Amino acid sequence: MSPEIDEGKEYIGYRDALALVLANALPVGVETLGVDSCVGMVAAEDVVALVNTPTHNMSLKDGFAVRSEDVALASPDQPVRLRVIGSGFAGHRYEGTVTPGTAVRILSGSPLPQGADSIISGEFCDEVATEVYVKADAGKERNIFPAGGDVKAGTVIAEKGQALLPARLGLIAAGGVDRVKVYKRPDAALLGIGDEVVAPGQKLSDGQLYASNLVNVSAWLSAFGISNHMALAGDSGEAIQQELLRCFSRADVIMTSGGAWGSERDLVVGVLDELGWRILFHHVRIGPGKGIVFGLWQNKPVFCLPGGPPSNQMAFLQLALPGVLKMAGHIGTALPTATATLTEDIRRRHPAWTEFRSGKLARNSDGDYAVTPYSETSRLKSMAETTCFICLPEGIESLKKGQRVTVQMVVPCNNLSF
Repeated sequence: MSPEIDEGKEYIGYRDALALVLANALPVGVETLGVDSCVGMVAAEDVVALVNTPTHNMSLKDGFAVRSEDVALASPDQPVRLRVIGSGFAGHRYEGTVTPGTAVRILSGSPLPQGADSIISGEFCDEVATEVYVKADAGKERNIFPAGGDVKAGTVIAEKGQALLPARLGLIAAGGVDRVKVYKRPDAALLGIGDEVVAPGQKLSDGQLYASNLVNVSAWLSAFGISNHMALAGDSGEAIQQELLRCFSRADVIMTSGGAWGSERDLVVGVLDELGWRILFHHVRIGPGKGIVFGLWQNKPVFCLPGGPPSNQMAFLQLALPGVLKMAGHIGTALPTATATLTEDIRRRHPAWTEFRSGKLARNSDGDYAVTPYSETSRLKSMAETTCFICLPEGIESLKKGQRVTVQMVVPCNNLSF
């Protein structure tokens, strides 16, 4: 089915819905930050090393810098005697030259002295006064780390679109770069809809419940470094419009929770229609999560998530979160995947739909992952204890016990890349 859906009124497939989300969730801009302030963010351009690291040939051992030809015949029975003419330390090169018959005492990390072409480890040496007795040979370049061995000036050390994880940032710093151009992270507004929804910490009246959906979504966004704020609106068009306008003024992407299905009290889509948004799809063949609606409001993405907790979470994880991460410059899926052996049969409910089943991962006797479908009468407990999702794509009628399947692991990852 084509992603182009007339008026967004028909159910579309999950892959088409995801394609529409990713095509319309655009980066919110770029900024330049210090290398110590952009962990988990995405490089907006290639990062090129400015210097070699190390800047010089460097000793990998504590020992002595020597000329390899001087010690070529050294052995425990016939040690070679060399005159010690000085010392070198990390950050301080010995300024003289190693000439035939001489050696320089050296520590790991020290620049290689001029004239030396090898480092003999201290364990093979006996130093007596101003002389050292070398009891093993040392070929050329032994125990020497070359200049530029970690980073070569002029090489790309982070590519555009690459997530900047801690070790990558260390590499960038080693290359002499202290500021990096990165994609900005979007700010997200989360709006819970319904008279029955109460902010955590407030007193509950009969029939009310706490805004656990908002807390769940907020926590996921925070795990990916996405700033967000939460608000609530009762079941009136005026209240919903007022809060949506506040959200629009302060956020790059808006997500509502509840109020998007078909009853007379599900008002959020109607209010957005009045505000002039452009709907791109209205409901998706995905279970759970079919009640998601997606559109653009003056080019800002708006996701109307269903109110049922499992549907809310699945619609968010499979469609909204990939869109938000795309806005932050990320490429790829939000959740890491693994291959696991299925411990029991799974038969799908809707062959024309994409279904996601909760599962629990464990290690089998071979040390590989095994996955067991998981269900629990408490929807929230089931969500809390699920460690992976098993996907049944459209057209797959069943999965069989013993089959190797790909599962999404319920941990944050920026290709995760974070």
